[in-house]
Amino acid sequence: MNLYLMRHAEAVDLAEAGVDHDADRPLTEKGQRQAERVGRLLKRLDVTLDLVLASPLLRARKSAQHVLEAMSAKVEVKKLDVLEPEKSGEAIWKAIVSEQAENVLVVGHLPSISNLARVLLGSLTEQPLRFHKSSVAALRCDSGGLAPRVTLEWMLSPAATKRLVSQHAQSLSTPSRASGERSSASRHG
Repeated sequence: MNLYLMRHAEAVDLAEAGVDHDADRPLTEKGQRQAERVGRLLKRLDVTLDLVLASPLLRARKSAQHVLEAMSAKVEVKKLDVLEPEKSGEAIWKAIVSEQAENVLVVGHLPSISNLARVLLGSLTEQPLRFHKSSVAALRCDSGGLAPRVTLEWMLSPAATKRLVSQHAQSLSTPSRASGERSSASRHG
């Protein structure tokens, strides 16, 4: 299984915009951009998704939706109550395994997303991976079941994702020097 773990993108503070309940906090404009960047990066890496699981809290569901839109992926976001902030990594893993999917994006919160990483990577520390808002990690889970062999393939912070997506966009919009030289030579030839 290819498992992509993501902490939700930046959301408004509880008192902002008339939000009274933590579960109803929407993404900020910055948070929307963060989630879209993750989606563009996953698309650039040719990631395909069979399943997207998100916490029922609005900020996680919206993060997942923005990722999918940026990927142009036709996958529905499935709400999973066990992804709420204080849930155990074991319970989350059990729910993921029960879905029987090969390429899964999980969008959640701290500490639950770190709890899942700790369970899968076998760490004795509380947070084996530091999930900032909109951080994403790719794990390869082999031999399935409740005790898989897991490899951390990569993990990116929001800043690293922003740099990679910006570099890719610049490389697409800037013609290479060699092609520019050829075209000017052909005009004068």
